[in-house]
Amino acid sequence: MIKKILLGITTLSCIALASQDTNLYLKTGADIWQKFNVITPRDSETINRKKADRMGYELTIEATREIYPNLEFGAGISYQDHGSTKSLVDREYDVKLDMPKFSSVPIYLVTKYNIPTNSNIKPYLKADLGYSFNHSSGSFKVTEYDPEETRKFSSDIKNGLYFGVGAGVEYNNFVADLMYKVNKAKFEAISSQGEKAKEDFDYSRVTLSVGYKFNF
Repeated sequence: MIKKILLGITTLSCIALASQDTNLYLKTGADIWQKFNVITPRDSETINRKKADRMGYELTIEATREIYPNLEFGAGISYQDHGSTKSLVDREYDVKLDMPKFSSVPIYLVTKYNIPTNSNIKPYLKADLGYSFNHSSGSFKVTEYDPEETRKFSSDIKNGLYFGVGAGVEYNNFVADLMYKVNKAKFEAISSQGEKAKEDFDYSRVTLSVGYKFNF
């Protein structure tokens, strides 16, 4: 995971330094609304809640160039921490279910359209499209209350598509935007009998980001 982040940052920095008229954006963001796919395996009960256990956040670097008046195109990389879903308590079977924590490093293309205005406040539209390298920490756990016992299952969260769309404003090189983003993912678990199950575990949210634009 760290190698992917360093490689992406190095690549974007080289692009910015080697090219004239390049915009380099450094941003941080928080997920103000978020949800996970609810997993309901075939002939089974739901195993997770859609709500997250805490607010997600991200750190982002993007490099773009103006390829047409008011239209920028480039690439970006982001570290996105999603946390995990809230624990699900099944009263019928007297158990608690916990999903592993989940983070992503998407590498993506950026398209940004700056809406022409006669003001220092410049609104824009933005879209991202790329590939999300997903990482899980911990494992899928089932805790039985009577008798109290926790069972851990081998599990993983697979990579998938990443995309985002939204709008923002720029003022004196400071930027702020609001975007709807999705990291596609697959949750894979292996039972004690060696049976594999793979289900969609996408993470969707609305992210508010702020940052600064450097011009080269």
